[in-house]
Amino acid sequence: MEAYKEWVRRNRLWLSSIESLANTMTWFLPERLTSSELAPEALSTMVGLVTVMNEHIVATAPEISSTEFQVRPPEDPTFPWPLLLSVVKEVEVLVEMSSEHFLGRDQKWTPVAVVEALKAFMRLLVLHKSGYKMLIDGGETLNREEKPESSHCDVLGKSQIRGATPSSSNQPRAIQAMNKYRNNVGTRPSWLVAKPVATPPPPPPTQHFEPKSSAPIRKFKILGEVLLILRPFLYVMMIRRHGLRSWRPWLSALAIDATGMAILYGSTLFPDYVFGNKSIPRCVPSKQEKNEITRRQVLWALYLMRSPFFDLYTHRRLERVEKTLKPVPLFGSLAGKAVELIQGVQAFYTYTAGS
Repeated sequence: MEAYKEWVRRNRLWLSSIESLANTMTWFLPERLTSSELAPEALSTMVGLVTVMNEHIVATAPEISSTEFQVRPPEDPTFPWPLLLSVVKEVEVLVEMSSEHFLGRDQKWTPVAVVEALKAFMRLLVLHKSGYKMLIDGGETLNREEKPESSHCDVLGKSQIRGATPSSSNQPRAIQAMNKYRNNVGTRPSWLVAKPVATPPPPPPTQHFEPKSSAPIRKFKILGEVLLILRPFLYVMMIRRHGLRSWRPWLSALAIDATGMAILYGSTLFPDYVFGNKSIPRCVPSKQEKNEITRRQVLWALYLMRSPFFDLYTHRRLERVEKTLKPVPLFGSLAGKAVELIQGVQAFYTYTAGS
């Protein structure tokens, strides 16, 4: 196993190209997007699982220091939930297609709901273990990037760890006196301490413990993240109850997504307007979190591919484009193949792809 790991780490670029090519080729296999033929999807799932394992091997590779000694990265003693999340996402479409093949189109949503419930449970665990940071790629990637020093809204009680105390304006006089006495116990009188020569005064502290402002922001952000985590499971459960052609699941999922994103935007970028307190600092997201917010915005396009919106609007537009390009040589064939692929993707991938 160690020999295979070393081989993967040495040839990771070459392997990445081969895996991407193999995954692309599975889309052009016969009967790729039909429920009667599961072999192409099983092959695609196998390629995806191999890719996930190889990426995990590369990510856990020991770092080489300047002295050419191998320094292993800090190992997480807990279970690798991000890796398990990636594995579950790879097999989810195969579970959906198998359920439709053996149980029928209307009964397939029960196994899909079980998979979504498992994913939601694991994501809540990852959210808790990460200190309630924003999930990157649905929890598959660890949120390790540090935020700018001017932003400390994500961390609650960090000043308590450093020994800071709450602001004296929020304390009774008796507690202020006790804190002052406690801080002065064991210290030497000022007349015994040698005075330094031309020593600049220490910079004023830039962070204070403000429970009345930071606690609501943090809880608000956690609420938004939990809503976005539970949305796929709730969406599949509503499809299971009301049917795929009902507008209730579509509108409910869109409302949950919009509410969750609005909460994240408000608590991160505009907390002073949300809470009506201009003294609350803005939480500047890291580059990794900005990319994640952009990714979530792009996933909103999947609502155009979900029934009943797809059946009433998107599908008709695609048919018009296909009819317009059909007389054109080469472009007509490409347009027909593209519409066929889009219809196949819409039937199996769009309902769980954004989860």
